[in-house]
Amino acid sequence: MEENPHYSSESYIPFVANSEQVPEAASTHFKQRNDFGHQRNNKNILKTCCNASITDAPWRRVSKYSFGIIGLHEEVNDFYETMRPKEQETELRLKVIEHITRVVHSLWPQAQVEIFGSFRTGLYLPSSDIDMVIFGEWKSLPLSTLSQALENNGILNSDINIIANATVPIIRLVHSPTGIRVDISFNMPNGVESAKLVKKMMKQHPALPKLVLILKQFLVHRGLNEVYNGGMSSYCLTLLIVSFLQGYHKPNFEPSANFGAALLEFFEHYGINFNYDKVSIHFQSTGLYKPRRSGGNLLSVEDPLVSGHDVAKGTYLMNLLKMSFQNAFYTLSKAVTESLATKTPVSSFLHLIVKVDQEALTSREMMLNNHSKLMKKLSKLIDKLDENHSVESASTSTPRSTPKSFHKKKKFG
Repeated sequence: MEENPHYSSESYIPFVANSEQVPEAASTHFKQRNDFGHQRNNKNILKTCCNASITDAPWRRVSKYSFGIIGLHEEVNDFYETMRPKEQETELRLKVIEHITRVVHSLWPQAQVEIFGSFRTGLYLPSSDIDMVIFGEWKSLPLSTLSQALENNGILNSDINIIANATVPIIRLVHSPTGIRVDISFNMPNGVESAKLVKKMMKQHPALPKLVLILKQFLVHRGLNEVYNGGMSSYCLTLLIVSFLQGYHKPNFEPSANFGAALLEFFEHYGINFNYDKVSIHFQSTGLYKPRRSGGNLLSVEDPLVSGHDVAKGTYLMNLLKMSFQNAFYTLSKAVTESLATKTPVSSFLHLIVKVDQEALTSREMMLNNHSKLMKKLSKLIDKLDENHSVESASTSTPRSTPKSFHKKKKFG
């Protein structure tokens, strides 16, 4: 094998899993979700698509979608438009960031606060958290100090969780006034650089934002979106999508303008055809892939920013993800094919594979309806905090009133 081979027959071979190849725990996991393989009853799959309600698919339009792959493309667009961030959500999250940033600067006026992750790229779901990182100099990470300051400034103790023993120690909290989840880390520059890279990739691949939001919700629905539980990080998922859109798995491949086709091909690629045993994903300028080393998890994806760092290292449930992708391909392709063959418009294809938690939608609706009240409440908290620390603010050389992160709101998407 060449040192740096292109995708070849060795890296693009059919693979069909069966129950004997899946560990017992994995088998149980899938059976609970009716997501094991593709051996489900598809007799009435088209009827299900025709009768999908707004509860089944909150993103669906009033009129039916076109039959076949065109209809799936239309629905992907509607899903994106429904789930993508609204202006009021962005404003409220910026206010939450400002609130926490003011608390940080009340303790350490020279500290630098940055945002990374899905909020910075704009690729966040209503249920997504905000990722913040604080840069400064401490003898030991001030997890308890910051937690106490947050508690003293409007965030309930019960909503604050210090995770000190993780690979990256963080403060994980629910911002009590708004219900928005926030993760705070210290002195970790990689997250900021990763967000910048993703924004660059979004310009290169117009389909990326739409595939990211659908596939993120796909993982959320299955409980496979958290690395500490063996799932896949948003960054790793984004790199998988970018690798797919680059098209090196197919000769003369061009990213499809039909987002429905792109989604199906993604599921087919990573659910059936990708040879996880032979190939690891890399992002050299030439678009080459490398033969993977033995051992480790099923998936290997090298961080484009850190040579030798495998961003899929913690995704030890990749077997489950792979079979979810496989099942989604068979289910969606059957529905699309039957719709095309009978020229039958449908209410929803996507509800067969993606569910949105009603509680998350209700919480989002309440947040949007109470946007003005929440903004005023946060402004009062910030004003009170500034009053309490006006003396300290006047004595610092770095003004705290307008943190660096807020000069350009569009920076976060």
